Amino acid sequence: MAKLWIGVDIGKAHHHVAAVDGDGRLVYSQRVANDETALLTVMADVSAVGRPVCWAVDITTGLSALLLTLLWRRQVQVRYVSGTVAFHMAAAFAGENKTDARDAVVIAQTIRMRPDIPVLEPTDRLIAELTVLTSYRADLVGQRVATLFRLQELLTGISPALERAVDLNRKGPMMVLACWQTPAAIRHAGVDRITALLRRGHVRNATEVADAMVAAARQQAVTTPGHRSAAVVVGQMATEILAIEQRIAGVDDLIAEHLHQHPLAPIVSSLPGMGTLLTAELLVHTAGMTEYATAAKLAAHAGLAPISRDSGTTSGNHRGPRRFHRKLRHILWMAAFTALRECPASRAYYEKKRAEGKPHRQAMLALARRRVDVLWALVRDGKTFTRPTTPASIPA
Repeated sequence: MAKLWIGVDIGKAHHHVAAVDGDGRLVYSQRVANDETALLTVMADVSAVGRPVCWAVDITTGLSALLLTLLWRRQVQVRYVSGTVAFHMAAAFAGENKTDARDAVVIAQTIRMRPDIPVLEPTDRLIAELTVLTSYRADLVGQRVATLFRLQELLTGISPALERAVDLNRKGPMMVLACWQTPAAIRHAGVDRITALLRRGHVRNATEVADAMVAAARQQAVTTPGHRSAAVVVGQMATEILAIEQRIAGVDDLIAEHLHQHPLAPIVSSLPGMGTLLTAELLVHTAGMTEYATAAKLAAHAGLAPISRDSGTTSGNHRGPRRFHRKLRHILWMAAFTALRECPASRAYYEKKRAEGKPHRQAMLALARRRVDVLWALVRDGKTFTRPTTPASIPA
């Protein structure tokens, strides 16, 4: 029976499955509904045509979850052909048509010719839960940022002094704006009434916030065009932001609850700068630190290791990578940035790189790269981080 390589172009309601043999000939092509019965039928049909070597998909999110689960339960090897790889590989085949059937064939041909395509492993239950929660939290944060930006714009149109007087990233000013939006309304409410509202909301420095907002409201006696409609929208947006913040807090509690059950959580979070959220995101984007054989591979995936740009007689020409996991680099960068303030060892290493003439960005990347080695050693040995007694103990 001939060996087969199967590519699947993932869709929401339907997938397209294509299989090629060892000579690259298309031996199977079928559109299949994204439900269990149809997928099991296609798997049986493919097995009747030949012996599958491996399957490949171009999406690993929820759209492919059912298919991947069924394949893993049958102990089938599954590889991941990213959209970028499939796009460039498509140029190697004749024709410029863009169809689901052709995309599936390109995916199948890619895994037939390229054994370096990464293998997908069954997702750990906790990692799957954290993936959903961290993604949802990122969506909520994006909504909050967009809404806050629009609120600031509208509030500036009502009263620039009021917008400047307080930090709208704080809970207190947002509670006030949910009730009173114009200078006249805030003046009428008065300091005592606003302070009472903020204290009921357990806002610290309630009196100071109320004084600042009332003082700003007294600086403007005129009303701007459209202020009534803007005030209505500002009030609704402030209420929406407060609700989003409550949802974010609830998601944070769920993340902490699930993270507490993961065996690597105490190890990763012990590294200075790695809080609960960054620890959860790191485990999600590294599949629980199981996808990398060495610390160097993890650093390369995060774009923290330079790549060679040699040609002819030119050698030793290293440049920063262009293709890397940007979210993973962001996580490691933010952890290193936070560690500068709370870890003397990280601060000493950063200052050492600055003394060598590296700019801030390069020094931060060097620190993040060094911390990858430390993190890898901690995970390998199953130990938590112990702060050095002196900054001089940092290796070069």
